[in-house]
Amino acid sequence: MISRHMILIDTAHARSMVVALLCAVSSGCARDERGTGPTAPGAHPSETLQSLLSRAETAFQDGDYAEAVVPYEQAARIDPDESRITASLGICYVNLGMLRKAQTFLQAFLEGHPEDVPARLLLARTLLHQGELGPGAAALREVLQTHPDMLMVHYNLGVVAYQSRQYDEAEEHLKYVVEHKPDVPDAYYSLGLTYMALKRYPEAIASLEKAVQVDPNHVGARFNLANACARAGRLQEAAKQQAAYAELSGRSRSQQEKEARVKASSQTAVQYLLDKKYPEALAEYQGLAVRFPDHAPIYDEIGQIFIRLGRREEAFEALKKATSLDPKLSRPHYLLAGLYLARGDQEASNRELTTFAALQTIPEEKLGY
Repeated sequence: MISRHMILIDTAHARSMVVALLCAVSSGCARDERGTGPTAPGAHPSETLQSLLSRAETAFQDGDYAEAVVPYEQAARIDPDESRITASLGICYVNLGMLRKAQTFLQAFLEGHPEDVPARLLLARTLLHQGELGPGAAALREVLQTHPDMLMVHYNLGVVAYQSRQYDEAEEHLKYVVEHKPDVPDAYYSLGLTYMALKRYPEAIASLEKAVQVDPNHVGARFNLANACARAGRLQEAAKQQAAYAELSGRSRSQQEKEARVKASSQTAVQYLLDKKYPEALAEYQGLAVRFPDHAPIYDEIGQIFIRLGRREEAFEALKKATSLDPKLSRPHYLLAGLYLARGDQEASNRELTTFAALQTIPEEKLGY
């Protein structure tokens, strides 16, 4: 399993990860001219590639992966070499738990397109989700052959190596990450766990201290720092970290309770969305934003509704708010990419799509502690 806390990177190589999903905002964006091509088997005779993608992407951005699968599959029959369709369909399969189908589909695509980074990373995800750590790591190493400085890959290889008890390899990859991006707490955390496994407690303490320095609210780092200090005989520091861990654990339970309250309070808004009563849904979510001003998913929903209502500038502000509150929330980045593209800002659109791809490609599951 791979850490929930993803490492977002901004390098020249990262742009090759872009899953160039066509923007599916209701106001419409420029489409690929190949959309006038033939229809796919099973599609309505009047449906072109463009209309299939529009239908698929609308469902995709709503998180309705089951609804998105059929038009994506039909689009893939029309243009089987298009990476953006492959990546989107692969994500749908994975999120629906169709891991073997995703694996077969991606492996077939990669036979003809071995250089495709998003597909290779998504294949790694399907393998790791199935507990196939060795093949998953092999897929990640394939990426490093052409993108040796991709930090996300080094990080995940480090975590896989740690879980496989290959601690020397774990140390190598994780040290590479912290040396090149010293503001990522989970890299220090995972490196600290590696040193703990090797019984190198002074190094474990130093790495875990770095983790809590970057993120004072990192529960796992506090827990293991207390453990490492105790094993090193630093009992006073161990007690201090144990107290910090206990306080943070209480906050974590409080956060879970808050999320449950938000979910319960959102039922009316969700029903309005299902009924396509967007002004009413917007009013409900705006009311929730007043009650829960630091809850990023609310602003994500508000942004999407503004897009459906054709109010792009307000959508942009809401989605930027969502990403500022929670940079690891993936859908706002997808929607922002479409808005930037509509503004003619291709560079910003690519940046948001890169972030979306990074958040979607590797499973976001937290390391145990």
